[in-house]
Amino acid sequence: MINWYYVQGSERVGPVGEDVLRELFSKQELNPESYVWRKGFQNWERLKDVKELDFSSPKKVEVEKKEESSPEVTFNFDWSTIGNDEELFFIKIGTDRKIEVESDLFGPYSVMELQEALTDKRINYNTLIFAAGMPGWIEVGKTPLDPKNLTVDMTKVKKEAPLLMVVNHEPLPIISLVNKAGVKECTLLGTGPFQVGSDVLCSIYSGSSLKAKNVKLNVEEFSPKMQKAVCRIVEMDDRARKIMQNYAD
Repeated sequence: MINWYYVQGSERVGPVGEDVLRELFSKQELNPESYVWRKGFQNWERLKDVKELDFSSPKKVEVEKKEESSPEVTFNFDWSTIGNDEELFFIKIGTDRKIEVESDLFGPYSVMELQEALTDKRINYNTLIFAAGMPGWIEVGKTPLDPKNLTVDMTKVKKEAPLLMVVNHEPLPIISLVNKAGVKECTLLGTGPFQVGSDVLCSIYSGSSLKAKNVKLNVEEFSPKMQKAVCRIVEMDDRARKIMQNYAD
């Protein structure tokens, strides 16, 4: 740090740092005509003539720019801690149930909504269910939605876990299910709130395993009611491209 001296009245004051001089200047205890000196000066100089002490403009603070990175999360699925109204679950309808639907994946739903769907026979105990942290798709009848079960039978996986996109969002990341995969475009379920036209940074998970990071998506369409987003893929590395291509196939 450079030691500075300044003249106040008839006295020489110092040594002080540049920040002290700036503060004195802001308090008008120093002005452009005040005399300052540091080692290397032959004579006392007026503050206005010292280029390195330009207090006429706000101090520029150099902030180190941190490279933005997509989120990493840990999935801890525990049915006993889930609230009845938390919309965490997706369902997969069998081919015999599909009638003019865009996809066989739906959600997210809460425990309460799934219980109502069972009562109304819109789903049954053979319907597949998934939530982030589960090892894969499990029949509804192997979960506590069937009163005979107290816990989820995690060993009864019928189909492997779908892809998840974990999206950067404040205050917490958003966990979305990849409904349709592709290398140019994808559709996400369980998303929001997103602003159409915005870019979002995502990580790809399969089950609880991180597969790829820093996938940048641009939100082209967003339906708050359906919690569904159609996104254009802006950037992704070869690993992410291969995963999305395999899932699309």
